Amino acid sequence: MLTLQCQLRFECQKDQEAVFQLMRRFSAAMRFAYQRLLEGEKDGDIIRSLYPLFGLNYLYAHGALTQAKAIMSSLKELGQSPKKVVFGGKKLFEELSRNHLSGRRRDKLLKKWRERRQGMLFTVGKKHSKGNRNLRLVWVDGRLLLRITIGEKQWVYAEVIRRVKKERDKWNAFLGRLMKAEATGDWFPYTVTLRRKEGKLYAFISFEEELPPVSITKAQGAIGIDLNAFPQHMAWAEVSSDGNLVSHGAVPIPSLSGKPKKVRDYILWLTAWQIVRLAKEKGKAIALERLRHMPKGERGDGRPKLRRKLGNWAYRSLLEKVKILARREGIEVVEVNPAYTSVIGALKYAPQFLLDKDRAAAFVTARRALGFEEKMPEHYEHLLSDGEFLGYAVAYWEEKAAELRARKKGEKNRWKRNAVRKDLEKAKKSLQLLRSWREAKESMGGEPVSQETADRWKEPVRGGPSGPQKAWQVAHAALAEPILGRSFRDLSPLRAVLVLGDWERPAKRLAPDLVQGRGCRHPSGNTIGEDQEACFC
Repeated sequence: MLTLQCQLRFECQKDQEAVFQLMRRFSAAMRFAYQRLLEGEKDGDIIRSLYPLFGLNYLYAHGALTQAKAIMSSLKELGQSPKKVVFGGKKLFEELSRNHLSGRRRDKLLKKWRERRQGMLFTVGKKHSKGNRNLRLVWVDGRLLLRITIGEKQWVYAEVIRRVKKERDKWNAFLGRLMKAEATGDWFPYTVTLRRKEGKLYAFISFEEELPPVSITKAQGAIGIDLNAFPQHMAWAEVSSDGNLVSHGAVPIPSLSGKPKKVRDYILWLTAWQIVRLAKEKGKAIALERLRHMPKGERGDGRPKLRRKLGNWAYRSLLEKVKILARREGIEVVEVNPAYTSVIGALKYAPQFLLDKDRAAAFVTARRALGFEEKMPEHYEHLLSDGEFLGYAVAYWEEKAAELRARKKGEKNRWKRNAVRKDLEKAKKSLQLLRSWREAKESMGGEPVSQETADRWKEPVRGGPSGPQKAWQVAHAALAEPILGRSFRDLSPLRAVLVLGDWERPAKRLAPDLVQGRGCRHPSGNTIGEDQEACFC
């Protein structure tokens, strides 16, 4: 979907006022529809109630409901409560609520807030209605006009103004399609949205582009993409059609914090183009994770710096730009389930190919797009059946949980205490997962738990995954932090575990650090205190 912006100019002030009045009624209808959605009313009942109340035809009423549903869906995706929406802008409303605000400053903000709250008109286009029935583009004496329906068989006209600065402007292609449709009668739908801004009226026209056929498919392989906010970059991995790693790299993304929206969009477009150009040069499809919502923290979680970084991370916008540019170049885009791509990449492929976990996750994404399944490595299977190793991992998380409980009890700052509480919940979850896995192993009579046995065991843990995904979750809880420590960016120590099954050697490397200030548990199961010598040869 491509959206183009243009300005509207009326020859008659009376026509402009009639349109502004219609926009106020439409905005009120949208707010009314939003409240009815919160109350659980059906779509048909809401549309029927909009006719007598606001004097709108069916298409305008349907547009008001569509916009209300879009706002509610957007708030849910952002993790915000739909009941706390402020039409017109929460920030502007809070500024207007200040008692000391008065005079010209308050009048300017009030005008801006009312324009946002009351200055909208929207209708969905239909092919059989010559593109759009209520807001239709027409040619009159060589000029492009927007015909706006204000009542039953009542229209006003506004001239469409847009400056074309370059030959490849999408506006030229749109005008060409419009002229061709009028000459041949083969119309295409376009959706029009009107908005007021600083006393002027703007139109946003959205339509489907005419895209070239897909010529680069996953039959030749894929370029897997993994987005990361720390540091902010896009990792990629090139995979051949047989699932083997060919090359890998990363595209750094400049900081978006504090930059205007136009600058942020420009940076994201450039980043997306680098990936699309790479896929075109390699002749491979692009594999992306199907990310619906990425948690960005919540107020009072004790991690303000993390929230600021995640708040400036426009991952959805970047993915959409990659998909748009890829379609324009005839490159196939495959979206895959993102579950456990980072875990599998970190545990299986990062130590094997000496990659960082971001590029390893991109490798898994590409393999998943090509239809390959990820089996648990043999030595990892043996470790998940090894009672001594599971005991070591359980002991690590028990000690970790005890330390976090003490920190939480002694922390006076309630915000920092919330951060410790989150870490404690993570430790408890890992501990419960490992204990349930070990109990399941022991309930089978102490026999080794093979991958097939693990796949057959389908009992979930508090709604968690089952089968192969559960095995990977257990492997992550047992291997990542207990073996590598809390900051496990360096995954090379897992190479010995992956190839030889030797978990004691990388585990011992953490023992001198663990001795500092408290006791720790040796892989043999003995506890080392502060007064004991830690010497692992």
